[in-house]
Amino acid sequence: MKYVFSFVYTNSSSSAMLLVLEPWAEEVALASGVAVKVTGEGGLVGFTFELE
Repeated sequence: MKYVFSFVYTNSSSSAMLLVLEPWAEEVALASGVAVKVTGEGGLVGFTFELE
């Protein structure tokens, strides 16, 4: 079974911020007011997403 989870994150702060995607350590710079859609897929029971 394939699990898919998506969410939209908006940088509502007044300054740019860095979004770090693990476990790949990919870094995405988000300017103030920018929104991004993050989608993850997994096939394991108990697959989780963590936001910090």
